[in-house]
Amino acid sequence: MEKENLNTEDARPIFCKIIYGDDVKLHLRIPPAFMKHLPQEMPNRATLTGPSGGHWGVTVSTDENGTYLQKGWKEFMKENNLGDNEFLMFRYDGNMQFYVKIFNKSGVKREAAPVSVSGYSNGKRARGRPRKRSIGSMGLHKQQLHGSEEHPAQSSRIRKTVNSFTSKSPHFMTSLIKYNVEKNFILRIPRSFSNAAHFTPSKKKVVLRDSAGKGWDVICLHDKGGHCLSGGWGPFVHYNKLKLGDVCIFELVSIDEMQVHVL
Repeated sequence: MEKENLNTEDARPIFCKIIYGDDVKLHLRIPPAFMKHLPQEMPNRATLTGPSGGHWGVTVSTDENGTYLQKGWKEFMKENNLGDNEFLMFRYDGNMQFYVKIFNKSGVKREAAPVSVSGYSNGKRARGRPRKRSIGSMGLHKQQLHGSEEHPAQSSRIRKTVNSFTSKSPHFMTSLIKYNVEKNFILRIPRSFSNAAHFTPSKKKVVLRDSAGKGWDVICLHDKGGHCLSGGWGPFVHYNKLKLGDVCIFELVSIDEMQVHVL
């Protein structure tokens, strides 16, 4: 079994980049030869997972010069303290999700990266003191902070709510995208959360509990991309009137139950 897991890991496509020059600090170009691994109908968002387990939402754009990771990339660089001549290895986990390994100038792999308590950072920290991180926090998707459609008051409210949210239980946050709330009704679960929750690599049933305390049985599937919520997620979305751009925090409250906080 262990050998199969290693083979699966090795089979995932990767590409590498060296941080050098000004362009890569503004956006990151995906190598043209790597594009065959990505969907033909290119989504406009991707998720980067850093060594800390934190997640960063970035926009994806294409022009005559290639396909780029754009808005959100500078934040990823800043919050992972990336500098010149550091080496990045991007492993593609499917569904526009990339796990990023970071190697310093001497070629040593970085085992952890600084992130703030809530998974967000203002880029500042006290001299000589590492940033703290909530116990059980698996990092948070940050897509909603980069959206241009939010009202400033709403964005401010979300920031305050996120920054004030603490839990000793594993939790993750995501801004709902099209396939979460339309047609397929699938929601991908970050690998870091699945690992912390000790989800086995198999199909299982979980309970989602809404703000009113109502429980919903939802099927959690597993494939090469990790775990995802599938059957039963659609009715939860409809009943709770979730829509594109809504921000949700999923908190593991028992072994097979998650409390869903809608911001």
